[in-house]
Amino acid sequence: MSERIRELPAIKESTQEYEAMESRIKAAFKRLLYAPLLRELGVGKQESRDTLQNARRLLGLDASLASGRITYSDGAFRGKFDAASSRELKALGAKWDPATDSFKLDYRKLSLQTREAISAANVRYQERLKRIDKRLSQISPAKIAESVKTADLFARAAEKTNSLIAKSLKGHGLVPELSAKEKQKIADEWQNNMDLWITGFTEEEIVRLRKDIAANVSTGNRHEAIVQALQRSYGITARKAKFLARQETSLLMAKFKETRYTSANVKEYRWGCVAGSKNHPVRPSHKILENKIFRWDTPPITTPQGEPTRRNNPGQDYNCRCFARPIVRF
Repeated sequence: MSERIRELPAIKESTQEYEAMESRIKAAFKRLLYAPLLRELGVGKQESRDTLQNARRLLGLDASLASGRITYSDGAFRGKFDAASSRELKALGAKWDPATDSFKLDYRKLSLQTREAISAANVRYQERLKRIDKRLSQISPAKIAESVKTADLFARAAEKTNSLIAKSLKGHGLVPELSAKEKQKIADEWQNNMDLWITGFTEEEIVRLRKDIAANVSTGNRHEAIVQALQRSYGITARKAKFLARQETSLLMAKFKETRYTSANVKEYRWGCVAGSKNHPVRPSHKILENKIFRWDTPPITTPQGEPTRRNNPGQDYNCRCFARPIVRF
């Protein structure tokens, strides 16, 4: 009797799992890294009592200097100018420089009170920078990583995927389930990978932020520049969280499906590729694998020539969106 094969449908998980993971990563960074730094700058809460009291005693330009909205260095006022402060600067003879987005005015033309406001603002700024740098040195990348828990997400994703796999295997006499030990091993690998990624990225980001702070000191920038540096950093972190959640969740589910199918004695699959797009094309090294049959225990090479050789099943390579269509032989 000749052998027959049946191709089972590919199991494609929803985006809910990695969207939930993305939210958790961003929340952890916001709570443990960025919120403490922004509080030092008076963002997200009222500014310190001393700063408010100083600003209330002053008017117009001097009040803006005291609050940090406007800064003065190298003969130029920079920052957020409202109508009142702009009028006052023009009345003092300051000239607007569109190339640098600043008002230029010689220090000697400033009143004694304005000079005192600038001096006091500089002192407060340096104190804030010291506090921010100290906080950065005290932040634990490992603690941020540990705060991102994945056990419940794994359980939810595994239950949904397992249900779909069981449905596709129904009628073929292939029903073995994963043992608790096998499930725990996959869950632990996912958590460990996530911890390593988050810890490494946090360490790099802290180093970069401290360099940004040092650069702002040397260029004479002030409050707004530091806030913007933190906002840029959070933007980078948010994009990293999105990528990390998608990458690691995809890897997790690919590994789970591989283990689940092999436990049911489904040893092979047909490689499938997504349609791809101009912005996200299918990698040539993956495209050539499409429609070919492979064994789970003998993954194909997924790297182009010239790169260190990697062997992966669908979804297990870096940012891979390919999928497997399991094959049952009769």
